[in-house]
Amino acid sequence: MMSTDEPRYAAIGQAMARSGNLVTPYLWGSPWFEKPPLLYWMSAAFFATGQKPEVAARLPVALLSLAFLAVAAWLVAREFGGEASAVSISLLGTSAGWVAYSNFCLTDLPMAVFFSLALLLALPLLREEPETQGVTLRFVGVGVCLGMAVLAKALVPLALALPMAWFLRRWWRAWWWAAGAFLAVAGPWYCAMYLRHGMAFVNVLFINQQFSRVYSNSLQHVQPWYYYAPVLLAALFPWTPMFAIFLSWRARWDERRGLLLATALFGFVFFSVSMNKLPGYLLPLLPALFVLLGAEFEGRTFAELGKKWLVGPAVLIALIPLIAKGLPNALAAGKVSAFQLGHLGPTELFYVAAPLAALLLGRRSWLSVLLVLCVVAGGILLKVTAYRVLDERVSARGLWREVQRRNVTICDGGINREWAYGLSFYRGSELPVCGTGGGYDWELRAKGRERPRFDE
Repeated sequence: MMSTDEPRYAAIGQAMARSGNLVTPYLWGSPWFEKPPLLYWMSAAFFATGQKPEVAARLPVALLSLAFLAVAAWLVAREFGGEASAVSISLLGTSAGWVAYSNFCLTDLPMAVFFSLALLLALPLLREEPETQGVTLRFVGVGVCLGMAVLAKALVPLALALPMAWFLRRWWRAWWWAAGAFLAVAGPWYCAMYLRHGMAFVNVLFINQQFSRVYSNSLQHVQPWYYYAPVLLAALFPWTPMFAIFLSWRARWDERRGLLLATALFGFVFFSVSMNKLPGYLLPLLPALFVLLGAEFEGRTFAELGKKWLVGPAVLIALIPLIAKGLPNALAAGKVSAFQLGHLGPTELFYVAAPLAALLLGRRSWLSVLLVLCVVAGGILLKVTAYRVLDERVSARGLWREVQRRNVTICDGGINREWAYGLSFYRGSELPVCGTGGGYDWELRAKGRERPRFDE
């Protein structure tokens, strides 16, 4: 488990599976109001089957990601054609942001999935000759998806849906169907929590965790206003250069594309003006951006795209083996300056050369497929190369294994909260603070985010 959030969310899902209480989330015996329950329900279902902790916590998110890509491919194909669908979904599914958050027990991907499904379901209503049949059913689907998104991350998807509401204003009489479906999905849990816990629940989830993120520095995620510019470029990796297509290869504009662009721009500004920022906040914008890119191929084939547009992605794909070498040190130190390249062996050199060779020798009709395969292969190399180092140096699991080998009791003598939360998850209970009662064999101490050391 990595980061401060993942071990806590996984622990809550595990507690739900053990207790059978699917209403109130509990973290190490205390009620936890900071996030809605969708992610906890997902992991609890897998914990109940007896899966290993990391599998039970992360597998449902990965499966949800794959299911979304399949459904989104079908919806985009119906709306913009098969070529647009293939481009949109293959690039989204191999982008750094989407792949990364499909591997963690975090709320960002479930929210992004259901918000994006609502957006895709709304697009047919914006055609020049919009659907007149099935409008009610489509709005019910939008409401259901937004309800699920709100069960993943509270009010955020409703804010992101404001451009959707504006573009669908001609259908305002049908909004009641969406509102009814939304309340039927999200309402019962929120009502049950309020009846059980009253204003304590409201103050934590809505006031402290939602509204105060805009203006308060108490949540420890304060970043400058320009923070999301490089984060977005990194999230689109390695396909970032392809978005330059909009500068000279634009398809006929319409309201559907307008909604996709407005959603991405509004979301980017909305998150940027907030004082607290995390990379995962941008995740629900990625499907809209990649579908907008794919829509450029409505009525076109990818073979019409000149090789010059793929030079940038091919070069970035060739960098993946280099990233695999330096990433563990950077993550362990918590700063980019700690990135160290190291020696490249024959395997890494092959992975560097493969996308460049595909660019030079591949036919245009197959080039996109070859580059996507290179990304997949590079991602596997990245995981194989970096996983063991990350597990030992960045994740609390390696440290907990060391504690078990020593067969000692430990306490928190001053360590980063990421390590404290991770150790608490593997320990099965909150890591005690040294000096708060009881004797312990070892104290864990650390400077900053470094790996804790044992002190007698």
